[in-house]
Amino acid sequence: FDFKIEGLSELTEQLRSLEKLGKQKQLTQNALFYASQPIFDDIKARAPRAEKAYYRYYRGSLRQRLRGNPKNSRKLKRPGTLRRSIARKRIRVDGGVAVAIYIKPKAFYYRFIERGTPTIPAIPFVLPAYEHFKEAAVERFRLRYGEYVQAAFERKQIRIEQEFEDARE
Repeated sequence: FDFKIEGLSELTEQLRSLEKLGKQKQLTQNALFYASQPIFDDIKARAPRAEKAYYRYYRGSLRQRLRGNPKNSRKLKRPGTLRRSIARKRIRVDGGVAVAIYIKPKAFYYRFIERGTPTIPAIPFVLPAYEHFKEAAVERFRLRYGEYVQAAFERKQIRIEQEFEDARE
C-alpha cells in the first residue's frame, strides 16, 4: 500500500530553501513517522491474538527421532507474537524517504490470517487499518510538515533580523 500526497510541493520548496538537504530529509521522515502512528497503532490493535499460551511442536533432528528422544520437540509459546512482530522502519525510496509498516518474519503466518486460505476464512487487519486512517495520516503529515516549515521560516527570520541589526551597528 502506498499513496502520494499532492499539493505539498510549495511546502517542500519552502523547506528546501530554508534547510539543508540532509535536515530536510530528516524532517520529512519525522513527519512521516508521526503521520503513520494511527495506522500502526490500529494494525497492532486489530491483529488477532491467541487467548492463552500454547505449544508449538517441532520435529527435531532425524537422529534424535530415531533414538526416540527428539529434544525440544515442543515449545511453549506465549500469545501476542503477531502483535509484537508488527514494526515500522524508515526507508529510502527513489532518492526520497518513506516509512514502512511491516511484519517481521517470525510471524510469517500473518499472510494466512490476512488473506485466508482455502479452508480458513480471512481475518483482515492490515488493510482495514490502512483504509480507515489513510486520510488522517495525510492530514497529520501536512500539519507536522507545515510546523517544520514555519519553524524553519522563523529561524531564518531571526537570522535575517540579527544580520540587519549587526549591519546597523
